[in-house]
Amino acid sequence: MKLDKLVINNFMPYKGSHTVEFPQHETQNVMLLFGDNMRGKTSFLNSIRWGLYGIAVGRHLRTIPWHNLVNRNAASEGDWTMSVSLIFSHLGASYEINRIIQKHDNVVRPGADADFTEIVGMKKDGKPVIADRIVFEINQIIPQEISRFFLFDGEFLQEYENLVIEKSVQGEKIKGHIEQALGVPALINARDEMGKLLKDARSEQQREAQKNQILRGHAQSLKSLQERLASLESDLSGLKKQEETYQEEIAELDDYLRNTETFLRKQLDIERLTQERKDLDRQIQNYEDNTLELLKSAWQDVLFRSIQPIANECREKLKVQQTASQESLRLKVKLDERQKALEENKPCPTCGQNLSVQSRQHLEDEIQRLKTQLREQNFDQKTMNDLSKRLEDLENIRSDGDGEVSRIIRNQSLVTRDTVELLRVNSELDDLEKEIADHDTKEMMRRRNKKVRWEKNLILVQRNIQERESEITKNQGKQQHISQVITKSHSGRGLRSSRRVTLYEQLQAVFSQGIARLRDQLREQVERHASGAFKKLIAEHTYSGLQINKNYGLSILDQKGEVLNERSAGAEQIVALSLIDGLNRTARKTGPIIMDTPLSRLDPKHRTNVLRYLPDMADQVILLVHEGEIDPKTDIQQIAERIGARYKLQRVSATESRIEKVIS
Repeated sequence: MKLDKLVINNFMPYKGSHTVEFPQHETQNVMLLFGDNMRGKTSFLNSIRWGLYGIAVGRHLRTIPWHNLVNRNAASEGDWTMSVSLIFSHLGASYEINRIIQKHDNVVRPGADADFTEIVGMKKDGKPVIADRIVFEINQIIPQEISRFFLFDGEFLQEYENLVIEKSVQGEKIKGHIEQALGVPALINARDEMGKLLKDARSEQQREAQKNQILRGHAQSLKSLQERLASLESDLSGLKKQEETYQEEIAELDDYLRNTETFLRKQLDIERLTQERKDLDRQIQNYEDNTLELLKSAWQDVLFRSIQPIANECREKLKVQQTASQESLRLKVKLDERQKALEENKPCPTCGQNLSVQSRQHLEDEIQRLKTQLREQNFDQKTMNDLSKRLEDLENIRSDGDGEVSRIIRNQSLVTRDTVELLRVNSELDDLEKEIADHDTKEMMRRRNKKVRWEKNLILVQRNIQERESEITKNQGKQQHISQVITKSHSGRGLRSSRRVTLYEQLQAVFSQGIARLRDQLREQVERHASGAFKKLIAEHTYSGLQINKNYGLSILDQKGEVLNERSAGAEQIVALSLIDGLNRTARKTGPIIMDTPLSRLDPKHRTNVLRYLPDMADQVILLVHEGEIDPKTDIQQIAERIGARYKLQRVSATESRIEKVIS
């Protein structure tokens, strides 16, 4: 397939008629369409998709309603007619498709596809194609199921990362599209058709065996299994519908939440700051309550510090009194001994001789001296008692090691700190609340929680699907065993249905083996072509290539042939582009590659490699880029000799763009 001309009218941002002519030269096969984000690059891609298949897709490949495809400015002026004409060639034949929608006369403002009339016409080599063969003709050229590998949106690159994840739901879907492109469904459909014929043959075998008394037991068992299988298949069908519903709901919620992510994040910040404010309020209150409690006994700490000099003075005075008391006691004891010796006229306690007159005089003199010393002692029992009592009272005034006053001061410091922090939190809360004042963040949170619930439900449904599929496999195995018992028995060997069962079992096995072999061969070819592309696209040459899995997911192999578990966003894009190239070189259908934003995550070195390689990926390569991806003054030189046409999107207004051809 090779594109020749595209004419679009009132399609999305393109008000009025716009014509694009695609390059036809064998080597000058690259077309560039420059446009800033939100100017209509993806809409251009969708115009080709809509012209071919009557659908345009948004995120998660969801269909965009027709009333959203009509240019807003044209619609506001009452013009609800929108059309796309696509002229192309395929295998030597020329084709022209014209697809138009017009609103019904009795509809004022369309709100659904049913409010439009669709008119589709096709010409082949200038001759009209009968209407009921148009879809057939398109499918012979480029079936819708494989169009994603020709109409390639770089924004969806992350979807291809799911192919590496075994049993990924998204990966399974993409795998199905890949196998459509590679032609596997032809065998799968044949195998499934054999399965239907086999089921019919076994039902016939069961009915015939029921008439035979010897085989009746086996027939009844087979019937029970068939009834159970019908129930399981019905359950499985319902579960898969539920799975699809949940996936669509989650995808829709993803889109909504992605568009409101900033406000939702601010709402989450508000909830965080609100909790932080509560914590600070509670903390400040705790400090203040603790301070009040400390104030009840804080006077002791203050007084304790004040009375320490008084207590020390009192302690010194008491010490003096105690010393004087001890000295007075010693003098008094000595005085008593001298007075007693004098009164009783006893021998001298020192020499043991009777007291002489001289000795008596000596004793009397000593007694007088002791009395004098005793009187001179500064001791007063009452004073000592008073000092002891006072010191005891002072020592009863205690303070812990840290001191209530110190803790009160520390509390006040913490209150000041948290109060400053509280002011910051309140200021941030005020700012955030003003920013989201006009947005329904409650609805955002509700949908966010709903998405979480839906994801849990999806996991449960997928688990049930796996259980049903496992039961179906076991059931079919049991049916096969009983059917073989009937077929091999003497009574059942001659049954016509037994021969049909044997034939369809063998045919189904042949097709199953053929599918497995074809898949292996195709994966091997895709891996070989993709690895070759990868080695040319990657900037480093230390990788040995790519390794493909059953999902057609590609992993990077290092120089030792071991899988790299972590890879950058740029590497993911290189791998995805390698996969696209591998598929295009392996696929049973070939066509132009139209890439929207293919270089957004690449560094300059990889961008250069990709630009040099892209022209060889297909007979026509149309790149829809912004100047952040390809610099018109520098990067374009990498493929200057391969460029056959250049266009740019000129902004007219927020809802309107114009396609202009760039003339060098």
